[in-house]
Amino acid sequence: MDVPGRADEARAIETWLDAGVSGPSMGVLGGDVGVGKSTIWSAALAAAKERSFRVLSCRSDLSETGLSYVGLGDLFAGLEGSEAVRGLREPLRGVLAATLWWEQAPGTPPHQRAVALAVLDLLRNLSAEGPVLIALDDLQWLDSATEVVLTFVLRRLTVEPVKLLVTLGAETEGDAWPTLVRVLPPERVTCWEVGPLAPLALAAVVESRYGTAFPRPLLRWLHRACGGNPLFGLETARAWSERSYPTGDLPLPESLRRLLRARVRALPPAVAEAVLVVACAETPTIALVRTVIGTLTGLAEAIARRLVVLEHESLRFRDPLLRNVVFEVAGPLRRREMHQRLARVVSDVEERARHLAATAGHTDPVVADTLAAAATLTAARGDPLTAGDMTAQAARLTSPGERELRLRRWRDAAGHLISGGDGSRALDILEDALRRCPPGPVRSEMLLRLGQAAFNSGDVAGSITRLERGRAEAAGRPDLLIPITTGLTYYCVHRGDLAAAQGHARELLRLTEASGNDDARGEAVSVLSTIEFIRGAPPPAAMPVPHRHNPAEHSLAVPHLYGFLCRCLGDLPAARAVFGALRTAVVEAGTVACADWGMAWATEVECLAGDLRAAARYADLAARAVEATGVPTSAALFTEALLLGMHGELGRARLLAGEGLRIAQTSGNRLAALSVRALLGFIDLSDGDPMAAVQHLDAAEQTSRSLGVVLDVVCPTAGADHVEALVQIGQYDQAAERVERIQRHVRVADRPLGRGLAGRAHGVLLTATGSPKRGAAELEAAVAEFSAAGAPFELGRALLALSRSQSRLRRREAARRTMERASRIFTKIGAEWWAGRGEPRSRLTPPDRLTMSEAQVAALAAEGRTNQEIARELAIGVKTVESHLSSVYRKLGVRSRTELALRMNSGRRTPGHG
Repeated sequence: MDVPGRADEARAIETWLDAGVSGPSMGVLGGDVGVGKSTIWSAALAAAKERSFRVLSCRSDLSETGLSYVGLGDLFAGLEGSEAVRGLREPLRGVLAATLWWEQAPGTPPHQRAVALAVLDLLRNLSAEGPVLIALDDLQWLDSATEVVLTFVLRRLTVEPVKLLVTLGAETEGDAWPTLVRVLPPERVTCWEVGPLAPLALAAVVESRYGTAFPRPLLRWLHRACGGNPLFGLETARAWSERSYPTGDLPLPESLRRLLRARVRALPPAVAEAVLVVACAETPTIALVRTVIGTLTGLAEAIARRLVVLEHESLRFRDPLLRNVVFEVAGPLRRREMHQRLARVVSDVEERARHLAATAGHTDPVVADTLAAAATLTAARGDPLTAGDMTAQAARLTSPGERELRLRRWRDAAGHLISGGDGSRALDILEDALRRCPPGPVRSEMLLRLGQAAFNSGDVAGSITRLERGRAEAAGRPDLLIPITTGLTYYCVHRGDLAAAQGHARELLRLTEASGNDDARGEAVSVLSTIEFIRGAPPPAAMPVPHRHNPAEHSLAVPHLYGFLCRCLGDLPAARAVFGALRTAVVEAGTVACADWGMAWATEVECLAGDLRAAARYADLAARAVEATGVPTSAALFTEALLLGMHGELGRARLLAGEGLRIAQTSGNRLAALSVRALLGFIDLSDGDPMAAVQHLDAAEQTSRSLGVVLDVVCPTAGADHVEALVQIGQYDQAAERVERIQRHVRVADRPLGRGLAGRAHGVLLTATGSPKRGAAELEAAVAEFSAAGAPFELGRALLALSRSQSRLRRREAARRTMERASRIFTKIGAEWWAGRGEPRSRLTPPDRLTMSEAQVAALAAEGRTNQEIARELAIGVKTVESHLSSVYRKLGVRSRTELALRMNSGRRTPGHG
């Protein structure tokens, strides 16, 4: 049985099928609607057929419960001409044929006891031929006539090898179980509770259905929203696959919504009141329910009905979807009354403010002030999205007569939402407020926030347009002109309009010089120097380090660009220090979403520095806004794809990076698109597809020229990857031209990391074109440069290339030692997949040679490992293992694992690594 995320259930059912118990036995799969009982049931049927069971199956439906013997008809469909039916004694054969309409029915319907005796004899005939499995999906909807007959039969089977496998909804338990389930002694009934899927298992289900990889933050959000229920998760993922990325109610089929509504409407009043408390409360507990209602009777029944789960003193809905349905069924008046009761008893200021807001009318100054004060506390504890919601509610409840206060609250609400990564909602708020905003500084400040919101929501061009309008409104106000000009500079960099960015940076320098603020002037110098360097100017000899880390959007531009400059220069210690300070600032303020590309560049720096754990921490920060808003960003997708590539999970990395490229291109963030293109080239090169890598890196070259930037500055490792890919497809002249461009840049920047990358590229080219001795010398020099730069990952890659050069020179012992050194480095930094890669994998290799992945799978299979064990060890999917084994069998001319083990151990053909 191969059911994603259900390995334990699969093993248990296979064990049950294999158990040779004399006489009938039953297996019961129980669980909530949509949890996957039927999927497991279907897989079990296939497993039973592989074990030579005669499988008789029936899927019941609520609409057919009133039809007699519809279940029997499904169970015995196709058996009318079988030996087992022909062997029935008369008149039982005729009774069964008439009941199931195999023959013309007599005028008087057969007696039910006669039907039951016919089915009993038929099952005895079938079981004499081999074991029988009766499989009933959704037993609670099986028609009563069929259930009576099967109950009669089960009581009379004694030694026959008959097993029943049934599925039951969660609400049918214990005394509510159908009679059929209770007919056998307890020792002959095995029950399995099918619970929610774990996050990664849900991801496997979603990705196998839609053929796309969703970023981990969205998968975590999805898992929380649907409670691990695969059906509900698939419905939401379907909407995401259509690019709508919902963050509200899950898009459930109306049939399921009706089912949940009916379940809630049927609750007794005491239970309905208890679940409404749980739905309305921020942190529902037993004590809170007792305080609000005065009794726990309704809550106890809600827990018994499996609506609510008790965890210590805390309460939650078993199915998260029920909360929305409880709200819907309760209606606005009951919800308002419950919020009023909760507001009177909760002690937390923020929670009380939210309950009061749910009870307020059109305007309510007292509640508005309470909400605004609570929002300040919420923002201070690092929850800007909630603070934004509360401040927006405060603005709505503020009297229209207090226009200035209301506008200020709308502005503050938008600021909180921007900090939390929800630029789209901030845009809606600010556009509406702007229409009521008078000309001048107040309007300029609104336009500044609008520019930040547009950039945050993925509209780079729109952010620049709004800031240009804000600058026109801010004449004579340096306190507004400096942040507006800083924002214009930063957004123009991302848009790829470097000439405009350079002009804004010069204006920023003039404004800061006029202000007399030395810190601000130093920051302006660093911004201008960064832009000039990525456009091809020599790096600055010395530059003031920015000290301000105010987590407002415009203030983050300076440390972002300074850290970016240090990264481009290959000064990894300086870059790590800048991004470390930035990380501390945004985490403390809860404004991580404002720093998504800053966190992406920091992830890249840590990968170069060989600290993959630190890289993962930055990637998690870049992903926080995605998890909070449900909307993926190119930065979050870039960071996750980069880390997956470092760990060798290349298929998933490619899918995520491809989605990141689409988002970057749609938003107009051309600098981001350039970075993602370079990453895709690295992924394809690592995966042995140099042709695809060349296509991505050629496109990156063309984009960088159109933007007027030096690719080897903006994406430091892209040039060396480009050369290696060109060499692998035999385009040596183009590779030589690319090496020359890298060397030209190195002569300008002259830093260890750049020299190492140039040396690796030149060494790979020389080795491939018949000069392995010169190639080895270049690569040895590159190894020294990477050591000096503190870049162990690139050091490991250079050592792999050096080992290949040494092998060409027949210096086999030196090549072996070099390879071992590379393996130790990769293992030490946590990039084990890269250890021992040897020759570069390429899909252009002869068809009888194994790729590295195939060789790894083949070696483990030859040791006797199962597909699941191989998948766990290599961190790949079971289906990938199966695909690799099929390819290995074809290439090596073997038909079984036994033959594979003999071939692998005999040494008659050594699988290459292509």
